[in-house]
Amino acid sequence: MEKGYDFKAANPEFEAIRNYFIDEEVKVRNNLLTEREKQLISLVSLVCQQSKEMLTTQTEQALAAGVTPVEIKEAVYHCSPYVGFPRTKDAIILVDQVLLDQGIKLPLKPQTTAAGKDRFEKGLNAQAAIFGETMRQAAAGGPEHMPVSSYYLVTNCFGDYYTRGGLNLETREMLTLCVLVNLGTESQIRSHISGNVNMGRDKEFLTQVLYQCLPYTGYPRLLNAMNCLNQVLDTAEK
Repeated sequence: MEKGYDFKAANPEFEAIRNYFIDEEVKVRNNLLTEREKQLISLVSLVCQQSKEMLTTQTEQALAAGVTPVEIKEAVYHCSPYVGFPRTKDAIILVDQVLLDQGIKLPLKPQTTAAGKDRFEKGLNAQAAIFGETMRQAAAGGPEHMPVSSYYLVTNCFGDYYTRGGLNLETREMLTLCVLVNLGTESQIRSHISGNVNMGRDKEFLTQVLYQCLPYTGYPRLLNAMNCLNQVLDTAEK
């Protein structure tokens, strides 16, 4: 790329389309979401899409909108069990640089609430709070008798992340759904639509959550997620 290249200057029409769609159409229409929720959804979406420039800008915008450094870092950390450590670490580095540039000292206050053997019990509690007490049945015989994948879900996915401070359980479950929409994993999308419903979210709210992801996912994944939403809630209503 030629030295001194300026993307905005070279692509003013693309910038105009992107900014108007994100900041005017999508953001304004999703009036059931708080500004904090919109900012966090955009952050996790950009972690999934591995957009360095846009994630940096979004972190700056989130801070300006009043989202706390802890909330920002926790939203990024929460992506880890779904996108993996490599993408999450790259995103953390970008976010940390924005925080440091704004004079915010690192590391932030610790948010870990579960460690060692507590991860299993507290992770299972979080899982049951979202998906119901039937989740405890798979663990009834103890960790040593569970399928490996189920054990890791309890200890790592739920125990290491859902139990952390900084974001409540409802927000974490909403962000999980957003991550899955960005990844296009329809089976998991359906499961976490049910999880969000169990946390008190209705169809209208979840529809706006999905549309908040649209600028980052594109239409095919958005429409697939909307189909999942209709399948789950239409079935639940019968």
